[in-house]
Amino acid sequence: MASWSLRIRRVLLLAFYCLLLTPLGIGAQTDKPNPKSLFDGRRWFELRDSVAGSVVPGFYEGLVACAFNDTRRCEKKLGGIIKSHPKSDEAVEAHRRLASLCLIHGRYREAAARVDAVLAIKPDDSDALSVRPLLAAFSEYPDQQTVRRQSTTLELQEGGVPFSINGVQATYWFDTGANFSILSESEAKRFGLDVRAVAAKARVTTGEQVDFRIAVADQISFGPILLRNVAFLVFPDDQPPFKDQPVGSRGLIGIPVLLAFERFVWANKKFEIGLKPVNARAIRSNLCFDGNTPVAQLEFDSQNLSFVLDTGATNTDLFPPFAAAYPELIRNAEKTNSYKMEGVGSVKNMNAAVLESVRFVIGGFPVVLKPANVLLTPTGETSKFFYGNLGIDLLQQAHQTIFDFKAMTLTLQ
Repeated sequence: MASWSLRIRRVLLLAFYCLLLTPLGIGAQTDKPNPKSLFDGRRWFELRDSVAGSVVPGFYEGLVACAFNDTRRCEKKLGGIIKSHPKSDEAVEAHRRLASLCLIHGRYREAAARVDAVLAIKPDDSDALSVRPLLAAFSEYPDQQTVRRQSTTLELQEGGVPFSINGVQATYWFDTGANFSILSESEAKRFGLDVRAVAAKARVTTGEQVDFRIAVADQISFGPILLRNVAFLVFPDDQPPFKDQPVGSRGLIGIPVLLAFERFVWANKKFEIGLKPVNARAIRSNLCFDGNTPVAQLEFDSQNLSFVLDTGATNTDLFPPFAAAYPELIRNAEKTNSYKMEGVGSVKNMNAAVLESVRFVIGGFPVVLKPANVLLTPTGETSKFFYGNLGIDLLQQAHQTIFDFKAMTLTLQ
């Protein structure tokens, strides 16, 4: 993979749903943390291990099921909490988590209903109020639907994965960091999509909020694979990164579509979508969702660290929790106040420490981040809790990268 010259856009779309990620109260970390403190710290892999084989409240079982994409168990456990304690803080959080689950699977009507349920309990919830217009707009369309899914191999182009809408061809990169698929105004026009205004803003990598409109593609084809009612956020062409991209590549394929694939393999210039695993080496789940944000578990210095999984990012960045956990590495590192981060419609210079190199292990495969930029100030909620943002630079060091959202595994070979 490393020999292929990539043209990736650094455009992570962070969660619209800050409300879906609000802890019930920050708990102090102890040597033997309880489920609440693990949840408050978004330590999902540790919470999974704590819940397994233990007697814990069904609320935490439901949270773990949501995080690891076990939709049936998530809905059962959290639905029980809502039924038994409909006005409790746990019920509010259950609605939030279920809204996130619905969002990543393209079930926007249910997501809107869950946000309305939050507002029925907490009418002044500012986050719920801010996100409701977007969900209300998308809820006027049918939910995303997988009409036809089968194993197929697509040839990756310079701009990404080939697909078509209304018979019009395009190539967009696959972006696990995008809550929705996105495209530019000119692309929406080229596809013949109906674009609508919406009273909401998108929070991007830099922490800034930018305006957008929305559109829904009635049908989108990836070779023989056919999806319907795929939601897009629409941004102006004169904003980064679209202004530098050719026609037909001004967009990104977001997480609801990638979850519809269930499992895909990025290998050199191939993009393989398939239902049956080709990797016989079983590994424990090292992927989860923090609300609607995919998270991967990496190993560093014999410690497991959680990173946001963002295939739309050219570079892997390390976040302030990494600096706090390893102060000896930061102390003697070169410092800069002009590390540039770019999001859709936004560019921002950040304070960072620059390390010569850092070695990680992902799914049993060793990778090297060189140089390693450690952000010293947060850019948003995720950068306060996770150790970094895992970009495409580390993933492409393997011959192939396997994303399995059924087994919730990320495997490099």
